[in-house]
Amino acid sequence: MAIQNQADVAMSSINGELIVVLVARDGFFQTQQPVQLRTAMALFLNIPARDYTIVARHPDLTPTEARYDIGLAETAVFGIRFIYNEPDRRLLRIDTQMRFFS
Repeated sequence: MAIQNQADVAMSSINGELIVVLVARDGFFQTQQPVQLRTAMALFLNIPARDYTIVARHPDLTPTEARYDIGLAETAVFGIRFIYNEPDRRLLRIDTQMRFFS
């Protein structure tokens, strides 16, 4: 999961507080971690194939939570980018990509 601004530059924190990425299933959070300071990425490994909600959260963003529902396949790697207008701290769009291994 990656957090970027409108210029595709890593956006890891606001006012010195890191953005947190959470993985939820059936309404319950399974795991969470702050994005890395340098890359604004959060990597989650060995997540079983199921339906999940990915959440990016920070109290100074609008909205304070951005959510994306995915169905993760067993042989897949899933990438998601939450893209914000940094001056307004407003969510612009969410880009996704899934790759399958044979």
